[in-house]
Amino acid sequence: MRNRVIGPKSIPARVAAAAMLALPALAASGPVIAQDNAVLRFGLSAYPPGLDPFRHEGAAGHDVKLQIFRGLLGLNGSGEIVGELAESWEENGTEYVFHLRQNATFHNGEAVTGEDVKWSLEQIRAEGSTAYFKDELQVITEVEVIDDSTVRIKLDAPTPAFLKLLATPYVPILSREAGLEDPVGAGPYRITATEEGVAIEFEAFDDYYKEGYPKTERMRMIAYRDENLRVAALEAGDVDIIEYVPWQSMAKIEDDPDLTLQETTGPNMVLNFNVEQPPFDDARVRRAVCNAINRKDIVDAAFYGRGAPLEGLPLDENSEVADDKTQTLFGFDMEGASAALKDSGATGQEVTLLSSSTYSMHQDTALVIQQYLINAGLQVTLDLPEWGARVAQGNEGQYQFAVNGSGTVVNDPDGLTAMIGSGTPSYKRSYGYSNEELDALLKKGRHELDPEARAAVYDEIAQIVAEDVPLCPLTRRTQGFGLRQGVEGFHALVGSASGYSAFGLEAVTLD
Repeated sequence: MRNRVIGPKSIPARVAAAAMLALPALAASGPVIAQDNAVLRFGLSAYPPGLDPFRHEGAAGHDVKLQIFRGLLGLNGSGEIVGELAESWEENGTEYVFHLRQNATFHNGEAVTGEDVKWSLEQIRAEGSTAYFKDELQVITEVEVIDDSTVRIKLDAPTPAFLKLLATPYVPILSREAGLEDPVGAGPYRITATEEGVAIEFEAFDDYYKEGYPKTERMRMIAYRDENLRVAALEAGDVDIIEYVPWQSMAKIEDDPDLTLQETTGPNMVLNFNVEQPPFDDARVRRAVCNAINRKDIVDAAFYGRGAPLEGLPLDENSEVADDKTQTLFGFDMEGASAALKDSGATGQEVTLLSSSTYSMHQDTALVIQQYLINAGLQVTLDLPEWGARVAQGNEGQYQFAVNGSGTVVNDPDGLTAMIGSGTPSYKRSYGYSNEELDALLKKGRHELDPEARAAVYDEIAQIVAEDVPLCPLTRRTQGFGLRQGVEGFHALVGSASGYSAFGLEAVTLD
């Protein structure tokens, strides 16, 4: 698909008109298709741009990868850390001993062993690795294979978030024998067929380590890049579950007796910057952008009021370090923003804002920002590729600034490291950004065990963010999954874990 580009002249006259760009959901037509209770049909919001087991490739990528790969740990329906390939573990602050399940088997029939654990962690941490958690897992100093089913992991310092990191989709354990060219995991399903850009077919893995799981024999994930068609597919009975219920459709699903809406706190919306390109190589310009936007208009236009302005660090609302110092960094000040742009010499410059046509929330957020920044003195054009291209452009730094749906990867303040710290280029962080003082504080916060001392570190981090602006927080948003009646066992996870809700697809049953 070609990129859609919208220039200043294309903007609606009123900011609130951005909400009108989302078309009403298509009405379901025809008879409801009879359900085969052996096949779980899941409506994806996009076709995964890739299935690299260690990289971040968006929510749809998580949905697929969690079916074919699993790590030592995972999350249950309440968001609690539970054993996956590891049946149990002990820890003492800097050492963790994991006991692997005796019946854990890869899809190629090989037993999961301690050597596979060691090899997988080494691939993530290796020089030249593009793994999303490459930097976070440098805290590991040694992975010792005690025997085939026991592994000791040593850290260079206490790390409160370590188990939380292992319980994400970013640290799967792969078959060492199969290697990275054609990676093999030990998840509940295996892929049997793909139709590029359209759908992925799965069948239950007979030797899955959890007896009685997965609950359905087959699964089909179908990509509906048009969110209205995704809703229509749910209404028509073509799918059992859809992710990313568009906000304009939530009330309709809530009111439909044949459907259920599971709404939860989701990721936040932020702006990332390419700090290697002017004018966003200047912190004054980045700060002016942050202060030029009325976030309430984004909540109303892009999320139909389901959310809240975010003016501080993009933490979960119940984060242990959320306080006035971390949550009140930016505010709407058009006069001050205009003056700052003029002082920096940026007034009148032409800039391009990267977003995506795949998700109306991204596009509508960009439209609101575009209008406000034009009012502040920038000439803003929108670049709206489909999601896969948007991810690639973000990873490669092919943008000036970009709308992003983002949040800490775990409910721990150390999750900020992947968003504002130096590290492997990723569309989830500002391209080219690096700040040695900030990196040092992030490292200090990562290893601090005393709660009060840890909170003080993140207060310092917040002040640097306010001055140097490695990202611009925009809004908190809700996240919705739509289910047809008769779907049981699915639980939308909360906050930073909401994108990992596909952990629970193995437990879904169909009536």
